[in-house]
Amino acid sequence: MRFIPLALAVAVSLFASFSNTEASKANTAAVKPVPVAAPLPLALDDSFQVEKVFSVLVDPAVTGAVSSTWLQMESARRYFGAINSFEQRLRDGHSYTIHWRVRPAAKNDVTVRFEYRQQKLGSHVQTKDATYSKASGSMQTEFTVQGDEYHQDGSVTAWRVLLIQAGRVVGLQQSFLW
Repeated sequence: MRFIPLALAVAVSLFASFSNTEASKANTAAVKPVPVAAPLPLALDDSFQVEKVFSVLVDPAVTGAVSSTWLQMESARRYFGAINSFEQRLRDGHSYTIHWRVRPAAKNDVTVRFEYRQQKLGSHVQTKDATYSKASGSMQTEFTVQGDEYHQDGSVTAWRVLLIQAGRVVGLQQSFLW
């Protein structure tokens, strides 16, 4: 295990305390895998927007020694609390943070669906969902592909994010390779 300087550990703990505010706890939903995702009709609506998708790969075997201070901090945050190499291996992988918005007038149940393909699975699409009741305003959802799922099936090669309301796709953003 690497030695983490005291200033870095303090910065990580401060970041963790700011990210665990009551407001962010109110906007959380359980992420669950979906065995078979049925195709849905496309009915894009300006009231629902996927603003940005922020992705990061944390795997020292792939990225090597990083020179970016930001990436070093992100790796330290993801590995925080891992006490041995087995626990670090369980945290290796991809993390996707989706920032999305729902106009207050369209306050309804919204499902955020993350569909992705992995290197060793070819064109097979895997899906994870997070459902929010009465979503409104700016929201954030995090999906991870890490641990055994990442090490056995490989890196994520393509992804897309769908905002689903009442059985139809109302917001969409996808990677270039999708």
